[in-house]
Amino acid sequence: MSNYIHQEEARILLGLAFQLHNELGCGFKEKVYQDAFEVLLQENSIPYEREKHIQMTYHGVLLQHDFYYDFLCYDKIGVELKAHNDILGEFESQLINYLHVGNHQLGLLLNFGTTSLQYKFIPNHQDYKPSRL
Repeated sequence: MSNYIHQEEARILLGLAFQLHNELGCGFKEKVYQDAFEVLLQENSIPYEREKHIQMTYHGVLLQHDFYYDFLCYDKIGVELKAHNDILGEFESQLINYLHVGNHQLGLLLNFGTTSLQYKFIPNHQDYKPSRL
C-alpha cells in the first residue's frame, strides 16, 4: 500500500473493512456489508457519500445511464464492496471505469464473501484531471 496516493485514508478504510469482516464474517448479502460499513464510517467520523452518483459524457452528450460507487470516502477514494466467492476481473474493471469516469485517483475493492477479507487497491493510471464536469 505504500506506493499509493491517499495512503493514510486508504489504511483507515482497510482497517474498518477488516474490523467488519472479523465481526460479521462471510456469508451475508452485499447490502448487509454496505449497511454495516456505513455504520463504521459514521462511528469513525469518516466523510463519505453512499451510492455516489457518477455521470458520463460521450462525444459531449450526457449519457442516460449513470454509475454509482458504493461509497466515495474522503471525496477521493472510490470504494466498492462485494460478497462473492472471489474478486473477479469484472469487479476490478468496473471500479477502474468508475475511477476514470469519476476522475478519482484511488479505488478500494473489498470482498466479504470469503473466509478471509479480500481487498485490492486500484490506482487510476489514466490522466487525472482535478477539475472535471
